[in-house]
Amino acid sequence: MHTDPSCPHVVIAPAMGVHSAYYRELAAAIEAIGWSSCTLAARGIDRDTEAPTRHNDWGYAQLVAALGEHIARFRAQHPDIPVVVLGHSLGGQVALGYALDGGRVDGLVLAGASEPYYRRYGKRFWGIWALAAAVPPVTALYGYWPAWGFGGPQPRTLMRQWSRLVRRRRFPYPEGRLPREVLDTPTFVLQVEGDVLSVPRAARALVRPVQDESVTWWDYRRDAAPAGARIDHLSWAKSPGPAVDAVQQWWSRRRSDATTAL
Repeated sequence: MHTDPSCPHVVIAPAMGVHSAYYRELAAAIEAIGWSSCTLAARGIDRDTEAPTRHNDWGYAQLVAALGEHIARFRAQHPDIPVVVLGHSLGGQVALGYALDGGRVDGLVLAGASEPYYRRYGKRFWGIWALAAAVPPVTALYGYWPAWGFGGPQPRTLMRQWSRLVRRRRFPYPEGRLPREVLDTPTFVLQVEGDVLSVPRAARALVRPVQDESVTWWDYRRDAAPAGARIDHLSWAKSPGPAVDAVQQWWSRRRSDATTAL
């Protein structure tokens, strides 16, 4: 663990249905630039966690709480090290929920994250709407969202909250419509070229609570990926070098601007 207060600790919050081990290359790339990192457990997916059942249920509030508990433990041990949360897809929603709930974080990286309201997807809206509409009856039948479903297995409460976000624009936690420009947290938005799950309109909607001047946008384009690498909503994390370089440059600029302002 480094002790340089100019280098943050990065907490990786996984996407829905993705094992924490999937982010090994991303964590290694972060540590290669001298930062520290850890990946939160993918509850119900990782082997050392209990799978969702009819009687083992949770929602967004519990994921936000787990993120908050990790950050609190880290800050107690390393009070001078800034904390950046890198939320991937669902993890980005959790990271934003943490900040909106009053959680203190020094930076947000929202990667492939969005407010997936179905009307933001153009002609493809029926696909995501139909998936979301299937959640209530399927979770009522099984008591949870089964492994054969998108991102499964998942607990019924989390999936029903996600379904309301898709169909009604009800953000899961804090619950309700997302407010406008109430956060001044430095935020880096990572969009992957061709990502059909986090389209630009949906990504912009998720970032609405952050003040415009605090937001930096960056596109991970296919021609920037390493030779032979394929990047999409998930696999960019297997070839993270260009993204980590961009995040490092963003952090350095932000720190420089903050120092100049003083």
